[in-house]
Amino acid sequence: MARIRATLPAGAAGSSKYGGSRTRPGEERLFPEDLYRSLHQARTIGGGISVDYRLGWRTPILGQIWMRIRQRIHQEIRIYIDALTTQQSNLNGYLIRVATHMVETLDELGLRTMKREQREQAELLAALQDEVRALRREVEQLRAERTTVPIDERSSNGVAHGG
Repeated sequence: MARIRATLPAGAAGSSKYGGSRTRPGEERLFPEDLYRSLHQARTIGGGISVDYRLGWRTPILGQIWMRIRQRIHQEIRIYIDALTTQQSNLNGYLIRVATHMVETLDELGLRTMKREQREQAELLAALQDEVRALRREVEQLRAERTTVPIDERSSNGVAHGG
């Protein structure tokens, strides 16, 4: 599998060349590109599992007898192997479809949801920062007013002198 992946050109993250993903151009993907290539390769080779074994002649006299024995053994074993191969091929197909569906669903929902939540959090953070700045300005104004008001005016506004 590594040799197959090595021969594949590294496509752009947004291309649907290897994954058939439904992401729009310019959108980021949630998973690394290697995951999409692996899923594509699994879908490509998933249905092609088969064994085609051809028996040959080795020696002129014993070769024919040995070939007949091997053919008979091969036919008997092939009954079981074909059944197992079919079951495994079906299982592989189902697992590949499930994995592809999960990746595409997470890719479509997860990244968009995270980006939306990040935007909402950034907007909330900006609003809170603006509110903190406004409150700091008010506190500074109140401090400035308090220090600039003469003592006599403070006493005439209801502040009692101690005495």
